[in-house]
Amino acid sequence: MTEITSVASFRRVTPGIVASARLAMANDVPDTTKGEISLLLKRAAPVLGIDGTTYHVMDILLGLSRADDWKGAARPIVAISNAKLAEYTMRSERTVIRCIRRLVEVGIAAYRDSSTGRRFVYRDNQGDIAVGFGIDFTPSRVRVSELKMAVEQYHMKINRELAAKRDVSRLSRAITDLCKAFPEASAGWEAQSRDVQAAGVSVEDRAEAYRVLHASIVEESTRHAEFHNLSPEHDIDVIPYINTTHESHLGSMKHRTRSREREDPTQNSGTAAEEAFEKKPAAKPRASQAVAEAGTDRNTDTVQGEVLASVSIGLLQLACPEAQAMIGAKFDSWSALGRSGEMLRRMIGLSEAGWADGCNKVGLYAASAILTTVLEKSIRDPDQISKPAGYFRAMVDRAIDGKLNLERSLFGLAEGVYPSTEK
Repeated sequence: MTEITSVASFRRVTPGIVASARLAMANDVPDTTKGEISLLLKRAAPVLGIDGTTYHVMDILLGLSRADDWKGAARPIVAISNAKLAEYTMRSERTVIRCIRRLVEVGIAAYRDSSTGRRFVYRDNQGDIAVGFGIDFTPSRVRVSELKMAVEQYHMKINRELAAKRDVSRLSRAITDLCKAFPEASAGWEAQSRDVQAAGVSVEDRAEAYRVLHASIVEESTRHAEFHNLSPEHDIDVIPYINTTHESHLGSMKHRTRSREREDPTQNSGTAAEEAFEKKPAAKPRASQAVAEAGTDRNTDTVQGEVLASVSIGLLQLACPEAQAMIGAKFDSWSALGRSGEMLRRMIGLSEAGWADGCNKVGLYAASAILTTVLEKSIRDPDQISKPAGYFRAMVDRAIDGKLNLERSLFGLAEGVYPSTEK
């Protein structure tokens, strides 16, 4: 098979398309596997700016490639028409063309066009490609080490940003507490805190500014405490109790308290227990409680409790292995799941406003659990969930209405088959 990659004359050539064509003509191509490169490209999607329909098209193309074409001198070429891709993604052909162009311009695929623009692949008796025209993923093989490094750096950046956000929240609360403890100096400290918050800098720079401000406030408050007036001028006079003689056993028996049941011999000894039992409120069944609360304003904690009532972190960890592998995290605790929310929402193309709205409605942990479920489903079956962000919002709405059965979805994922009734 020829190693010359040609771009048809009808295409408007850009620097990105030219760079991808040069990568596709490389002779020294490292071996990889289809599964490895598929997972790597999905993890690199936020770095490359691939989301929505473009992500869906990429997933379909990777699925259509043969595993043997990712090894040796073979080239992973996929020959599928734009019309067929439009049918699979339920989008227009023009949208599909733009998505493929995006994949080529970010450097993970290249055009291998025939003279007529038609895409086809002919294989020899051994199954190797003899002649092939279509979408060539050789640039992904060439850039595999570069993409791995980019994903690692991206994850490190996200972790730094999350740690900086936690420091900003923690230190701002600590400064507020110090202002309440030392009201005579609170005006200046609050003004400095507002200046740091209003500064148009990154979250990491803001966290560093809060660290410096907090350290200076702690030092200043320590000086205030050292010079604080500790004289006993206004102390209250209290007569000390120095009687250490213990009361005799007979005297204490005279003043010993007794229960009302023993003082009244006519009273039944089981009445108190019966009254206590009668005063205990009966617990409502979960289903009837949800019906009773439907249509009323429920707070976030109530909704989150209903969603996660029968969902454990172990079940989430077992049911969503692909989502954990994609973001490079392990859901071994609820706090770890909550910290992964930012990375999860980027993987499905959910906006910051949509993520914040979901957390406000159902709580951080419930929103993270729903987001993990959506990502796991979209990885396993992209054809069923064409819009993961919209699917997430729909599940949040069902949770607010008390109609979301997240446990059933997670058990289905754990067994390899999941229902699609939440949407």
